[in-house]
Amino acid sequence: MKSKFKYCLIFSLSLLLSARMQAQITLSTYIDAGENNVSEGLLIKSSVLGSYQINKFRVEGGAQFDLKNAGSGFFTGGSLIVAREFSINKFLFETQGLFLYNPFSPLIHESNRGVVINIPRKHFHYKLGTEFKTYNITNRAKNDYDITSNNKLNENWNLIYLIKYNLKPPDHKWNAGASITNIDHFLINQETNPMVNIEGRYDISSPLTLYIESWYKSAGSLNISANYFGFFFRTGIIWKPDLKK
Repeated sequence: MKSKFKYCLIFSLSLLLSARMQAQITLSTYIDAGENNVSEGLLIKSSVLGSYQINKFRVEGGAQFDLKNAGSGFFTGGSLIVAREFSINKFLFETQGLFLYNPFSPLIHESNRGVVINIPRKHFHYKLGTEFKTYNITNRAKNDYDITSNNKLNENWNLIYLIKYNLKPPDHKWNAGASITNIDHFLINQETNPMVNIEGRYDISSPLTLYIESWYKSAGSLNISANYFGFFFRTGIIWKPDLKK
């Protein structure tokens, strides 16, 4: 019995070590600082993200917290992404199922469920997908305003997009790029409200990467009349250890 237990233990440890050798963990944290038309001055947010990939499967989750913002709570965002890589005739891409939760107001919370195709290339990066957005009236709003019906609003088949260009290949020690998109880690804008991002990153020393981003938010850029909505700067650290060592 002891001998069988010994072999089972060795076999189990071998499986765990084998999985560890093929796995990749990524952790990151960042700070956003900026202002918009509803922030009543400076807003500061802090976020943490974690990703675990084994073979072709990846799971990513994160949380966002408001450190300074008028009229909102401390926890202001959550995200979950489940993804798988595919290759068809050497064409590499990733499919993502995502869920974003945004309690931006004590009265209304927003949730997004979507499917995205992620296509990274040497210099370009594309995302294309669709999502279903739901605005939910909170229990507090129901009680305060005696709401008994029509407590939910749905927006179906909204477009998700990203087009990014990078100066260097993804594995270069430093990189810089620009993108236009309507999706961020904890936010999906309407199609007509794209955001423009200019970013740069630098590999400090393995496994740490420093990055900085500058975001401009518009209101109705794809309409006849475009308006300014807000901007923010983001800086953060990515920790990506090599588990094969």
